[in-house]
Amino acid sequence: SGVRPEVSRRIVWAGRPATKTPVALVYIHGFSATSQEIRPVPDLIAAWRGANLYFARLSGHGMDGASLGQARVSDWARDLAEAIAIGHRIGEKVVLIGTSTGGTLAALAARDPVLGPQIDGVVLVSPNFGLQARGSFLLRQPLARQWLPLLAGRERCFDPASDRQREFWTVCYPMVATLPMAALVAEAAGSNYAEAKQPLLVLWSDA
Repeated sequence: SGVRPEVSRRIVWAGRPATKTPVALVYIHGFSATSQEIRPVPDLIAAWRGANLYFARLSGHGMDGASLGQARVSDWARDLAEAIAIGHRIGEKVVLIGTSTGGTLAALAARDPVLGPQIDGVVLVSPNFGLQARGSFLLRQPLARQWLPLLAGRERCFDPASDRQREFWTVCYPMVATLPMAALVAEAAGSNYAEAKQPLLVLWSDA
């Protein structure tokens, strides 16, 4: 199915359309989520700062489960690079806001020799640096794409916590859709962030 308009890639202008602001915010959502994930928080921050706001959409998201199952880490890396480039077209400086696995992507971008210098600040909201599920280490084993559906089932579904989550998350998707997410988390957890020079704000909750 196609991408729903309310979760598509889009710019929210602070004032006159096509006018740069001193700072642009770029929001990167988490795995299986969409740009609606923590709204209206990005909108409120943008309004407070008088900043243009860009909502990215990671490949495979905001569609159906089959689409999510086709996404790869390289797709998400390309999406993030595009989002940063758009951020510079709408703002003099760019601040990334990443939630969950979107935070994983933002953290890796901050230390990247090409993308890092293009980022002026990073906000991580409950960033995903480790998988909690029992047996999640299996997602990083050789040939997991072939044997994972046989061992864990072909599809993963979860009960949405709210009507909003039911509407804006992909709540059922192929089990193999978790593989690129697990690969990304493993890369982030094993990375050295000494190269990242941007100001950083990390927000999380034990709840």
